[in-house]
Amino acid sequence: MVVKDETKILLLLAAMLLVLESGARVFETRLSKDVQHLREIPRQAALLQTAPKEALKVLVLGNSLARCGIDLPLLSEGLKQQFKREIVIAVMYPDGSSIEEWTYGYRRYFMQTGASPDVILVTTGKLHLTDHPPSINAMGAFYVSGADLGEFARSHLSGVEDAVRFGGARLSALWAHRDRVEPLVFYNLVPGYTETAQELNQGALSTQHAPSMSAPSPTCHTFEYFLKGLKTTGTRLLLISVPMPEPYNLPDTVRKAVQGAGVTLLDFGATLKMPTDRFPDHYHLDAQGATELTRRILNHWPPAS
Repeated sequence: MVVKDETKILLLLAAMLLVLESGARVFETRLSKDVQHLREIPRQAALLQTAPKEALKVLVLGNSLARCGIDLPLLSEGLKQQFKREIVIAVMYPDGSSIEEWTYGYRRYFMQTGASPDVILVTTGKLHLTDHPPSINAMGAFYVSGADLGEFARSHLSGVEDAVRFGGARLSALWAHRDRVEPLVFYNLVPGYTETAQELNQGALSTQHAPSMSAPSPTCHTFEYFLKGLKTTGTRLLLISVPMPEPYNLPDTVRKAVQGAGVTLLDFGATLKMPTDRFPDHYHLDAQGATELTRRILNHWPPAS
């Protein structure tokens, strides 16, 4: 039987996809430190799941503001001196993440696995707790559990295209990492891809920064869903607004959600002014700034319930 040229091409493409899929699964943690951290989250949850009963279990939850802004050894030692107990600290702070990733990631890896901490220390900037369209690929691949599929679909998936993207990222590492893999493949193999990608990006940026005549007020429905989940486990929330080069206030909608929810808010973003040289990249705290912030957190840590 003679194999048609079209069939040969399809078989070749299928073979290439299988090779790329296998490579994405084997080498995904080498794509970036962020992917490596995401794959380490189950081990972080295991630290709390297997902690001694008498230990104080703490989860530091956030993004790079937490990674750069919290001095973990100092936090652990300070809590140990304060409470005279063993301290077990786990971390979940993927780069570029916000409340959507924090909520569904926490529920998947910690709350739904019996690894709920005693206290969650959430670090946030001005807008990380308000609702934003999340990365469908990332949410499907890393964050949303089977138990939360329905809630996420109702809240964040709009139509067949979103559902296909979500399902593809859930089933395929290659699809999940395509934003990282595409440049590695296409920049090297496709003529003119660099110029075309730059033109598309410039067009997207122009659209994003176009003035809006009726910008809606920010909402925080996902943050409210996060708070609702904490009530079921009795986990306390210590909410930290991280200092920035310029002081800022959290949105009113976030403050309203916090009121009456049993949340301790340390509003350092509004009240703690640090020298500009504490922000070497004009955004993240340096090591000295992290030490100062962590000391202030320890000084205001709520007493054990």
